[in-house]
Amino acid sequence: MHSIAAVRSSSGAADYFANDNYYTAEENAEAGVWAGEGARDLGLAGPVERDAFEAILNGHLPDGDKVGQVEGRRLGLDLTFSMPKSASILALVSGDRRILDAHLAAVRSTMAQLVEKQFAEARNYERSRNGEPERTGNLVYALFAHDTSRALDPQGHIHAVVANLTRDLKGNWKALWNGEIWKNNTTIGQFYHAAFRAQLQKLGYETEAAGKHGAFEIKGVPGEVIKAFSTRAAEIEAKIAETGATTLATKKQITLYTRDPKLVVEDRTALVQGWQDRAAELGFDGKPLVAEAMARLQHQARPSLRETASQAFAEIAERISAAMRPPSALAVSGTAALFLPAETIKAQHATASAIRHLSEREAAFSPHAILASALGFQIKGLEGEAVVTRIGELVRDGHLIPGKSERADGHYDLVTTPEALAREQQILDRLDAGAGQGRAFMAPDLAMARLQEAARELGLERAGVDSWQLNEGQLAAGVAILSGTDRFLNIQGVAGAGKSTLLGALDKVLGAEGVKLIGLAFQNKMVADLRGGASGTMSVEQMKEAGIEAWTIAGFINKHGSAAAQGSGERFEASRAALRDTVIITDESSMVSSRDMLRLTAIAEQLDVAKAPFMGDRQQLSAIEQGKMFAVSQAAGQATVRMDENIRQRNSPLLLAVAGLSNEGHASLALDLLAAHGRVIEAGQNHVARAAELWLSLSPEKREATAIFTAGRDDRTQINSLVQQGLLQEGALGGEGIALTTLQSANVSREELRFSSTYRRGQVLEARMDVREIGLARGEYAILDIRKDGKVTLEKGGKRLSFDPDRIDPNHKFDRLGLYDQKSIRIHDGDAVFWRDKDAVRDIAKSTYAKVIEAKPEAVTVELADKRQLTLPVGDPMLRRLDLGYALNAHMAQGMTKAHAIEVISSSQRNLATQRTQNVLNTRATDDMHVVTDDLGALKFQLDRTPGNKTSALEVTGKVEVDAGQANPIETRQVPELRMSPELRAKLDAVLGPVPEAPVRQLPVPEKSLGLDL
Repeated sequence: MHSIAAVRSSSGAADYFANDNYYTAEENAEAGVWAGEGARDLGLAGPVERDAFEAILNGHLPDGDKVGQVEGRRLGLDLTFSMPKSASILALVSGDRRILDAHLAAVRSTMAQLVEKQFAEARNYERSRNGEPERTGNLVYALFAHDTSRALDPQGHIHAVVANLTRDLKGNWKALWNGEIWKNNTTIGQFYHAAFRAQLQKLGYETEAAGKHGAFEIKGVPGEVIKAFSTRAAEIEAKIAETGATTLATKKQITLYTRDPKLVVEDRTALVQGWQDRAAELGFDGKPLVAEAMARLQHQARPSLRETASQAFAEIAERISAAMRPPSALAVSGTAALFLPAETIKAQHATASAIRHLSEREAAFSPHAILASALGFQIKGLEGEAVVTRIGELVRDGHLIPGKSERADGHYDLVTTPEALAREQQILDRLDAGAGQGRAFMAPDLAMARLQEAARELGLERAGVDSWQLNEGQLAAGVAILSGTDRFLNIQGVAGAGKSTLLGALDKVLGAEGVKLIGLAFQNKMVADLRGGASGTMSVEQMKEAGIEAWTIAGFINKHGSAAAQGSGERFEASRAALRDTVIITDESSMVSSRDMLRLTAIAEQLDVAKAPFMGDRQQLSAIEQGKMFAVSQAAGQATVRMDENIRQRNSPLLLAVAGLSNEGHASLALDLLAAHGRVIEAGQNHVARAAELWLSLSPEKREATAIFTAGRDDRTQINSLVQQGLLQEGALGGEGIALTTLQSANVSREELRFSSTYRRGQVLEARMDVREIGLARGEYAILDIRKDGKVTLEKGGKRLSFDPDRIDPNHKFDRLGLYDQKSIRIHDGDAVFWRDKDAVRDIAKSTYAKVIEAKPEAVTVELADKRQLTLPVGDPMLRRLDLGYALNAHMAQGMTKAHAIEVISSSQRNLATQRTQNVLNTRATDDMHVVTDDLGALKFQLDRTPGNKTSALEVTGKVEVDAGQANPIETRQVPELRMSPELRAKLDAVLGPVPEAPVRQLPVPEKSLGLDL
């Protein structure tokens, strides 16, 4: 594994590294060794002396010059490279010292080829007073090799201590700008793992995947032996279990909090003997494994005729396999592959796979992300340098397009693909072509009157009042749909803008004109809301009676997409007739991927749909897949109507102001306002448990009106468990319950499913349709083993079969395969549950919630929101798709409304605690809400610097500006400028009151604006 930390004290670092035990190529040397181009420039080589090391950390150069002598000067970084535990055992317990040299070689390669060449930067002040990044390609660092963990277990690791020094392009020594090193921690780890894995394979060892980010172990070292020599890991796991921590960042914090000062080794001989005695008790000394590796190496050095032929055949097989692959601009195929070395072919195809993997979620990504992904597949013999070379070739040949660079050195952070760029431009072209091609149903003045009358009727039907009226924004959107002549239109509405009420009124007006309204949404829960109007609680029969047709986007595309593409014929005419006199409105359009938006616009154009508006809030969560075209189309100048009045929170001035702050990007100010009114609870590491306690403290009636929203899935799982335990203790749940083994998505991409390193024993692979190229019929399969040849062994119905993941078609358009982890839950009478998948036969939508009426060993009876009761016998596939339903994560919550809310969000959730997530969670409640977090100050810092924006190919290449980025990337403390709209100021005034000296008036409200989508 690899970790990174700041060096806090020069003298402390010098003492720590000088006094600890070491191993190097010379074995037990009394000092570390200097390394790096910068060190060579300074004349630093060979063993590290304590005083010289401390001086360098303090910026004192050997010639007497001093660099960066400012108050609070940063000293440097400690990059720690730790061997897999199996390698430490074989090197330090079993005595194969070759592994130590191999490890040092891997670390040297990682530091020289990646960290130094790619991430070393200085500040250039020629164009900016604050400086801008400039690549230098040189570092000053020392390597210190240690061989014990803090619990004195065998743990070979090397500290690469990087001084805060680098030489700029003009030869001047400056402070190191280390932002790229921190940012690319995962990439560094991947590169290191691949380098060390290759070194071990050269020593005759075989390796196997053991986790994410390229982690592996040497094959043959038993798991119980690894565990026995992992005392420190066991201590950390125990603390994690005690605290209930689930997020990676929280686990890292626990690792630091529980760290003891490193113990002093009094007698090294006795320590090693103790390790060997412990291994002997476990029946393991590793020497047969070492001997086997050495024998394998000797055979490789002097192969027999048969082995030479086998190796040659393997080389030819690699070439033939590449030649038979589908043609691709990203990797060699066809006859050209027959003339390339196997190593080159591996690098090309690994890089191509990495690009496909990243492209599933983003339109643009960094070259370092490509490198990390390619190495993460753990392809035997593949090292990072070959992938870096291949990335450069793809950029040179135009198969990767560099992002626009504003830097003096020309360095670009992101690349995109020609396909992503063409797709986004094609969408904009289609939207432009729709101008004047839509149908106007009535004059604007008539449309206004009809809409207001329809709103009044809705009020009588849904609330029994005769006072419902559409506001200015709702009317503008409705009139644009009824009276405009453009086929496509953006309706940008803030959270709580009353989109459901508008749709209900539009449905009535259009229906009177003989025009059908179809609503589309990203997920089934949203579809149910569209069908059910504002409340989303209508029964299936009521939905049908209401006449509102609603589909998931995927379902609609499957029904009409291929027919529309034909351009003629029976199916084409049938779809055209079905959509004649139709308005199709796509709700929550911020969550629509580029691929789906391209398909939707194509269907609307090819089948001559009357109108196809896109409605949503570009400030909320974006698509899971690649793209953010709802925001891009607005930024590109497409026709847009704004619905800026929040009517969801209109009865709560506090929530109205919080929603306004969140929507305009004032993340920390929204939290300040909530905190000033007692709505923020700081609970440290126990914040998740505190949120569960808060909900459990409510009366049954208040619980029904209060939702728990979380930023991520792990917190949701923990809260579900804690709430269930609390309900059991108070007797709110009944019966003994029934244990279920359920399936939880492993969250892997389609491309990752093409690599054996993705799979784990005990997982479940689902084929949602026949996957013919690997001989897999539709159904669920248990994963039994991952074979040495890369094939995966499955079992279904007592029959075993194997398949080669590499044969899965990388260009197939559908998600035909799903990989799941198995999770055990226990449900009781009265439990709240929801479904992770749909059941079309029983009309159960994905994310449908239900209450358990009775949980018996033979069957489970549930009641759905529409009051239908279903009895599912044990063994029913839908019981494997259940989960507890007391909390929702942000993606589930978007589009939902609740009277009260408890929001759970942590400062350590680096990829989840974003401004977009907070905007969703802060705008769900109508009456009141509480935020429960670990550290308010840290959370504000995290949110202010993490918008959570997706990438766009058009934006990255400088053709459209969508989201304003950080003005000066070298200043990590800088927050983009904020400006507050007059409407938001009015909302704040309503909460803060007119008295200037009131304490809450001290809330900092700068005259700035975050350029998020505005």
